[in-house]
Amino acid sequence: MSTPEPTAPKLTDARLMALLWRELTPHRALLMLGVVLYVPLTLVSVLQPLVIGFAIDDGYRAANMGAVLQWSGVFMGLVVLRAVVEGGQGLLMQLLGQRAVRTLRTRLFAKLQRLPMAFFDTQPLGRLMTRVTNDTESVAELFSSGAVSLVGDVLFLTGTIVMLFIVDVKLSLASLVVLPALVVGLQWFRRRARDAFARVRTAVSALNATLQEQLSGMSIVQLFARLSTAEAKLERENIAYTSANKEAIFLDAGIYAFVDAASTIAVAITLTAASIIGVAGVTIDGVLSLGVLVAFIDALGRFFMPIRELSNKTTMIQSALVAADRIVSLDTEPETILAPTSPRPAVFEHALRFNDVSFRYGDGPPVLKGLSLTVKKGERVALVGHTGTGKSTVVKLVPRLYDVTGGQITIDDVDIREMDPRALRRLTTAVPQETFLFQGTIQENLCFGAPDASPERLMQAAKACCADDVIERHGGLAGRVNERGQNLSLGERQLLALTRALVANPPIVILDEATASVDRETERRLQKAQEELIAGRTAVIVAHRLSTIERCDRIVLMHDGRVLEEGTHAELMGHNGRYAALVELQRSTI
Repeated sequence: MSTPEPTAPKLTDARLMALLWRELTPHRALLMLGVVLYVPLTLVSVLQPLVIGFAIDDGYRAANMGAVLQWSGVFMGLVVLRAVVEGGQGLLMQLLGQRAVRTLRTRLFAKLQRLPMAFFDTQPLGRLMTRVTNDTESVAELFSSGAVSLVGDVLFLTGTIVMLFIVDVKLSLASLVVLPALVVGLQWFRRRARDAFARVRTAVSALNATLQEQLSGMSIVQLFARLSTAEAKLERENIAYTSANKEAIFLDAGIYAFVDAASTIAVAITLTAASIIGVAGVTIDGVLSLGVLVAFIDALGRFFMPIRELSNKTTMIQSALVAADRIVSLDTEPETILAPTSPRPAVFEHALRFNDVSFRYGDGPPVLKGLSLTVKKGERVALVGHTGTGKSTVVKLVPRLYDVTGGQITIDDVDIREMDPRALRRLTTAVPQETFLFQGTIQENLCFGAPDASPERLMQAAKACCADDVIERHGGLAGRVNERGQNLSLGERQLLALTRALVANPPIVILDEATASVDRETERRLQKAQEELIAGRTAVIVAHRLSTIERCDRIVLMHDGRVLEEGTHAELMGHNGRYAALVELQRSTI
């Protein structure tokens, strides 16, 4: 079963539009220019039916070819003017949409970077990618060709109604009798569309999340010959997405047909009313002008055009509002890893302390249960114990990837929550078990924690960490690193990760040692690289190898989220307790 999406209270369309208006702050001048261009565009569109009417009455009916040519020229001029203005206005709106999506996408990504790791533990990456890509694109379309164009539609509808009443009041009243029913119907479609597109967005998020998961785990799928199972899982999400789209498609087609029917009925009523008016002798000479009738029918058709197109706009606007609602729900996620209003200085001169620290992942069981530990400056402390005792969690808590749920962690007696997270992380670096390299060059990866590091400094660190031949083998500092470093072996990735940490040059190193999957030679090189990294620094090491443990100043045996034994290797062996049994077990398996 998929993880539920983060939700926020549903906002009204007006509230969402107000929030989106805020996003347009840097681009409002462009928006205003685009809106202003709707005025001449509307004026030209309203004048075209009148020109047709004059051409018929003054030209064709009066057998005056000069008038026909004159009004035809005027009509062509209006067509060209409309094309130029419409093209310029469309270009401005598309530019506005692209700038708005760039701003929104950048802000959303910045928001994601500020969210705690606990948030990412519960949210599939495919779902988050949908928010930053698909949803922001929908909002951009709202700006470029949706809500903004409604301003032009309102102007055009208003101008056309005024023109219709100027031409003939009685015909106008007769033809627009369908408007009340049209408004009621459109409101019904709008409400249904909002719910339908909410279901579509949820379904596409689930589909993207499943696809991302299956692609990420493709090696496992193939190793266990579960291709059919993976296909079936994706097909279920695909069917759910198709089903969610059915109602949206029905509403899209239905609103178009509904408006088209209303338009046809309005024309039929107009023709009937025109014949009655002509017979009754209401107009001059008892006959309704043919030019007036043609102009009226043409204007009426133009009047229903934006309403007919409302089917597409309703689809797009409701989709965009649903996307905006989802973006807002992400935007309201609490940022627990925050910089305090007045951050304390981030310096390390004396000790790193864990004071009665408790921690749990989400609603899971407690991982740490009152952990108390002091690591003095320059000291090497090894954390040992069986799997699940909370050793790796300590690695994540010091740089505040997660916040403690009880107690406090201090550096020089200052709670790390009172420090700016960026300043805190410049004091520390962590090398986790799962090494992650970014797609790009080796140089970009090595200087990730020190962007200004020179190539000479990078190569010096690489040589110290026995990674210089790795760099040479893969094309030097300009050598390419594929996504997640898949073109490098596990040992090569670990050597580069240690080099990256050394280049960052922090005073505190937290090392989650992992060498179980490498050969003896690579293990020897990793040991040398780790020694180089922690030399002259304060180090907290989640240790697995006996050789690493014995070289540490102090060893902390963790059990059930607490410190069970503490001391040097010789002291703990002399106690003949759980640590001694762990060492004997490791020696017996060598």
